[in-house]
Amino acid sequence: MIRLPVTLLLAALMVLGLVTGGPAHAVRSSQTGPPDDAESEDTGLALLRDAAIAGRTRGYSGTRYVTVWGASGTASVVQEVHNAPGAGLTVRAEPSGLTQSADPGTLAGGMSSPSETMLEVLARNYRVVDAGEGQACGRPARLVHVLRTDGTVAARYWLDRAAGPVLRRDLLDARGRIVHTAAFVDLTVRPATPARHTVPAMPAGGLDLAEIPRLRAAGWHFPTALPGRLELFAAHRAAAGHVYLGYSDGLSVVSVFIQPGMLDEERLRDWHAERRNGHTIWVRDPAGQETIWASGGHVYTVFADAPADMADAAVAALPHEPVPDLWARLGRGAARVLSWVNPFE
Repeated sequence: MIRLPVTLLLAALMVLGLVTGGPAHAVRSSQTGPPDDAESEDTGLALLRDAAIAGRTRGYSGTRYVTVWGASGTASVVQEVHNAPGAGLTVRAEPSGLTQSADPGTLAGGMSSPSETMLEVLARNYRVVDAGEGQACGRPARLVHVLRTDGTVAARYWLDRAAGPVLRRDLLDARGRIVHTAAFVDLTVRPATPARHTVPAMPAGGLDLAEIPRLRAAGWHFPTALPGRLELFAAHRAAAGHVYLGYSDGLSVVSVFIQPGMLDEERLRDWHAERRNGHTIWVRDPAGQETIWASGGHVYTVFADAPADMADAAVAALPHEPVPDLWARLGRGAARVLSWVNPFE
């Protein structure tokens, strides 16, 4: 079952805390058209699965840089990453010093070791192909491309040839520009330890949708899919009273938090208002990955690890209804959610 703890999920968004200027990074892709017959099969899926297993079962430590590009600038963070088999993955963000234990298949863990369910979602939406040899972090690597139906590259993975973790992961928009990258700049992989089983277990990470009937019966309304082939993989109500919804296409993740109440704009320090399609939303980071708005007596908070156009389309597809009483104070709700999501304050 996929259940992303709120504290871990939001800690993953530390990549949005440090802001630097700069346009989206343009790259030239070797894929300029539909792939040939040899690339029509998912020849890279097994490689990606092996790397996902290694990312959970091998001991390693290193420094990883994460950068997100958006229309208004970039957001970057440096992470010190340490994985100990049996103990799990620990990620420390610099310069904040925020340290979190994380599943490497979630946002907090860098999406470097997706679960079997996420790999299935990826295979439904894309072709995953072996793209040959490469190098990253000074280490030999196997290169895997994730292709859209038109043959353009949606993502690139550099997989350590020495049976280690993912060395680098890039997401590209439809115009071939890198919009998200996570790359190790130094990495130490410890020798493999004798395993009790010949084949390491791969977490299934099944869908977390059992609460949907109860949520519907309680009056919660939300889509089961968002634009960009984003599928609902998690939906549950937290003890704090908000509803968490997780959407993914196997590469990107859009997390939605719905809190009953009204939005207090005076609490939105470091956020700025934007008008989109006749509605007001509030945006905090220049990459456009954090948004919040009020709709029909609820406050919607969205955090995206996705290309800007996908994140914008997801926000537009969610409810944007007239707000009763025009920005009445929320009291708790949105203020509580906002206090969770910024580890740099």
